[in-house]
Amino acid sequence: MTSRKYSWARNLSRSAGKLVAGLAALTMYAGIAIAQVAVPGTSVTMTPPEGFTIAGGFSGFENAEKQGSFLIAEFPAEAASQLSGLFADQSGAATAFAQKGITVESREEIDNADGDTIPLLRGSQEANGVTLEKWMALYAADKVVMVTFQIPKDSALDEDTMKAAFASVKLAGAFNKPEGDPRLAELPYEFDIVEPFRLASVTDRTGALLTVGPKDVDPEATQPQIVLTYTESAAPVSDLKTYAKIIMNALGDAVTIETQEETTFADLDGVASHGTFTENGVKKNFVQVVAPTGSGAFIGFIGTASQDKYEGLKDAIEEVAASVTIKG
Repeated sequence: MTSRKYSWARNLSRSAGKLVAGLAALTMYAGIAIAQVAVPGTSVTMTPPEGFTIAGGFSGFENAEKQGSFLIAEFPAEAASQLSGLFADQSGAATAFAQKGITVESREEIDNADGDTIPLLRGSQEANGVTLEKWMALYAADKVVMVTFQIPKDSALDEDTMKAAFASVKLAGAFNKPEGDPRLAELPYEFDIVEPFRLASVTDRTGALLTVGPKDVDPEATQPQIVLTYTESAAPVSDLKTYAKIIMNALGDAVTIETQEETTFADLDGVASHGTFTENGVKKNFVQVVAPTGSGAFIGFIGTASQDKYEGLKDAIEEVAASVTIKG
């Protein structure tokens, strides 16, 4: 992938900056269907059932309305032999988990996203006068992971939904080997992940969020970010520069566009915008590019960082942008 696909990359203004924060909130955290999601602080990615989002008080997912949760617990590899014994057969599992007040009703094996065969237990537990449905599975890679699901029986999800969620679990790879991340294969475009940026999440098989820092979920956009999007348009756009301005102004306050020019992006004719944005008292630089495809969709790119960090990340942002290409 060469920089000719992104003709403005060598002309980036020093003052460029935010917008990804608003777009990240818009596309990553605002009601759009979720595909593979990385669980912060763990080596796990999975596709939670509809209505489940990243939990605030523990590692996993939760649905406050249904009072359901997926708890992700990681253990060192050395724990594999001990934990695997708990899942080896239904009789042994029933005995072991009975000590925790859990009744194991069935055991089966499923294949997960890594192609491994995973033991899956189903049972129930009484807690505070409520009967909970419980599902538990064990995964092993560089670490050992136990995923536990619980929900009141009255709100229980159907069996196919539960099995699909447990089958979607993937360990590691998402951060250390981004080129092998299965989530990237689902996108309609491809790009290079350039250090120090790493892949944080993929949304709805159309959006990708890259970041620098420990947080995968960063609604206040405290970390540098790159957001890539692919959006089907309901109507043709005759003025691309105006369209780009509308997008940016809809994403936040005090957006200042300092330069805007025609460019080539992902081998398409597009518009590049550079400017500044102040968020939570922090002034940031942004670069945004949008280009229409021949099918009536739009592909977009936004890179942002606080002004004290942007200059040091500019080359990496340019390199990611230069690498973007439409698949097929």
